[in-house]
Amino acid sequence: FDIYDNLRETGLPDIGMYTAAYSDCDSSIYVAGSRGGIARFYDGHWEALESAPPFVNHLFTDDNCNLWVSTSELGLLVYKNNQRTAQFTTNHGLNSMFVYESLVDSQGNLWAATNKGLQVKKVGKARFETITAIPERLVTALLELQNGTLLVGTENGLYQQKVNTEFERTLPEIDRRISTLFQSPDKQLWLGTYRDGLIRISDKYGIEIFDTSEGLPNNHVLDIIQDREGSFWVSTHGGLVQFRDALFSTYTKKDGLTGNYIRALAESDKSEIIVGSSNGVSLVGKTGVSALAPDTPLNEQSVLSLAYDDTQQLHVGTYTDGLYILDGERIVRHFDTNNLLKADEVRQIELDPKLGKFLATPLGITHLYQNSEGQWVSQHISQEDGLTNNYTTSLHLDKTGRLWAGSARGVVSINIVAKNDAFDYQITPVDLTELNNAELAFHITEHSGYLWMATDRGLIAHNLSKNTWNIFNRDQGLPFDNFMSVAFDGNGNLWLGSNRGPVMIEHDSFTKVLAGQADKLNVQRFSEVDGLESAQINSGGPSMLQARDGSIWLATSNGVSEVDPKTITEIGNLPPEVNIESVKADGETVIFGEKLSAETDRIVFEFVAPGYLMAEQIDYQVRLVGFDENWVNKNSLNSAEYTTLPANDYIFQVRARYPGGQWSQPDYFAFRQSAHIWMQAWFWIVASLAVALLALVGVKARLNQHNQTRLRLEKMVKEKTADLETMARQDPLTNLGNRRAFDERLQHELSRCRRDGTYLSLAILDVDYFKDVNDHYLHTVGDKVLVRIAEVLRDEIRDIDYVARWGGEEFAVLITNSELEVAKEASERMRERIAATPFDDLVEDMKITVSIGVASSFHYADHAGLLVAADQALYQAKSAGRNRMESKP
Repeated sequence: FDIYDNLRETGLPDIGMYTAAYSDCDSSIYVAGSRGGIARFYDGHWEALESAPPFVNHLFTDDNCNLWVSTSELGLLVYKNNQRTAQFTTNHGLNSMFVYESLVDSQGNLWAATNKGLQVKKVGKARFETITAIPERLVTALLELQNGTLLVGTENGLYQQKVNTEFERTLPEIDRRISTLFQSPDKQLWLGTYRDGLIRISDKYGIEIFDTSEGLPNNHVLDIIQDREGSFWVSTHGGLVQFRDALFSTYTKKDGLTGNYIRALAESDKSEIIVGSSNGVSLVGKTGVSALAPDTPLNEQSVLSLAYDDTQQLHVGTYTDGLYILDGERIVRHFDTNNLLKADEVRQIELDPKLGKFLATPLGITHLYQNSEGQWVSQHISQEDGLTNNYTTSLHLDKTGRLWAGSARGVVSINIVAKNDAFDYQITPVDLTELNNAELAFHITEHSGYLWMATDRGLIAHNLSKNTWNIFNRDQGLPFDNFMSVAFDGNGNLWLGSNRGPVMIEHDSFTKVLAGQADKLNVQRFSEVDGLESAQINSGGPSMLQARDGSIWLATSNGVSEVDPKTITEIGNLPPEVNIESVKADGETVIFGEKLSAETDRIVFEFVAPGYLMAEQIDYQVRLVGFDENWVNKNSLNSAEYTTLPANDYIFQVRARYPGGQWSQPDYFAFRQSAHIWMQAWFWIVASLAVALLALVGVKARLNQHNQTRLRLEKMVKEKTADLETMARQDPLTNLGNRRAFDERLQHELSRCRRDGTYLSLAILDVDYFKDVNDHYLHTVGDKVLVRIAEVLRDEIRDIDYVARWGGEEFAVLITNSELEVAKEASERMRERIAATPFDDLVEDMKITVSIGVASSFHYADHAGLLVAADQALYQAKSAGRNRMESKP
């Protein structure tokens, strides 16, 4: 938010604003406050209007661009072209000079809500008349509904217009004091109250009340609006709150679940979702949420796994009581350690009509099947038979009948061979050492010819027909490596569950990476702001499920959540509008079309897309026309900077989108970068002509020295070229490398790290309060401060490290062959050394400190990610008080 609290800027008598209005005529915003001040904000500037003391209650703009001002003592005022042109008082029939709100309806009638009731001045009439059907008490809100009738809020409820001046009480059950009214395009009616919160009235849900118990900051509602994306914004005495359709719908105990800690999910042939929790089993169906088999022992069980067989019998694996089989809500069979099982903890269930039932337990795999006499028997598979570890966490039967089993120490494939009335198991361990040394496989599933494994080191994809293996982890753009579950939605998008939130990868994104057509995944990560009661996805059997309608269900630590991928697509089709908020060159504001000095070192663009449906998921792309050939991905970073640009005419463009959605129309900013005299074409033309003339004279005058002259000229050209190359990569003030040289060095060092298997760290230093130094002691002193800091840094770093002037008051240090802790110690030494460096010879008692952000390629292996992480750490250091060092993560 931008805060306007400078009274000299706004022209208002105080900073307390009470009401605001927007004009569709010219996009002006009008504000007014408790002392009667009125101001207009237009095109980034403020204009004070004639005030209306002592108090302005309400502002309203009509279709003719008039501003109507309801006041406490001056009646009703009218402003046209931002000049006061009329005033309505008791001389015009108003029953009071205290006008609380006003409205001009679609017929042109003027309505005035006063502290003594409701009045109207009809079109063509000179005086107001009183609406007798409404009590002569304070009228608090007016709204013209979509059907053209007027809705009136009072101290004790609502009144609605029947025809002309006839009104009647409506919704008598709402007898609260109304503070504001709003009707949405779908005809939902929203009411704000003084003490009872927010009320929504709709055909679908009837009358709903939202108060502090539902998350409203305060029960006194001040105003309600709806933005272009459909979100409702409600201002209260306790703050601003957003109401919107969340991406995820979540069911918890208050909705009827037997427990909130969910571990397993299944779907019946009736499209009912079965939910296994730490307190039994629940059913989510069209009629609501209810307990499944509440009068059975299952009601007391902690459920770990669920599965339906081909006869629609539900298999329920528990934590302490083995396996239950239900037909409907009736338990038809129970297996435990007293009945064929080796362990009562059943973590995963895999069913086959011919092979039987496979159960994953901490003691290995139990295989249940019926022999030729129809009796249930069991065989046990353990480490003695070839499992890599007994603690089995996942099972999957692929289409060929081969069983895949994940455990705490790796994955095996099991070829099951029937032998008389028993089975043999041919077990083959899977070598995962080349796949990031993955060991713990939480979930295995099959999709599109691939076997997908959610592991502790990333997502593994195994092509069953080609017998190839791939792994997705941080190197491919995933936010972390540890995943509990994997599923695919109806649009073919890939979903991963983790204890840090669900992650979605678009279908086209992961297929391109699989095919080698792209290096990075397009990842969307979701959290509680998207409608999840908890973003922690548990491990379970399974804890993520694609329903028949294509939606995804997730087992979380606080309920079961559902998301429809079509909702994400719909949001993506409404891109947020993006705006360039500021442009600064070497810290100074730049105006559109400005010609920058040839000495300009750094230009920074800041931009924002005010979208609120998935605010944390907005992606940005930028392009500097004249410099960038293609759009450059910025992900969620809303700034871009360029250093030491060559002379040219440039247009900076930025666009935004929700994940996977359409890009917005770009906002743009044009500027020109001037050239140094020696970089301009005419300079080299003149210089070349001079050299040629001298050469000609020399040839004529001293033919015997022709060869020496040629050699001397060649040497001059080489030296000039070398000097220019040095100037292009060297900061002229500090003689350190500049941003261009640093970027080249960083790319080189990162490539070396990838080859050698080593790591480097990046430290970005920013001189604290450097603008104050320039403002108080001129740039001459500031330049000397920067030179001295450069000398300190050059002296402090090792020979194998590299320091450069990042731009302005910022420096960057590459600390090679070091992990994060070593880099943090080195950075702290630099910070302390600079803080102890005397500057008294420049200004008496001057102390200079720096803030430092540090990041390591161990956590951020690519160029852009490392820069962003170090810059974010620097921002944390400055936000935490400056003269400190912070690191990411």
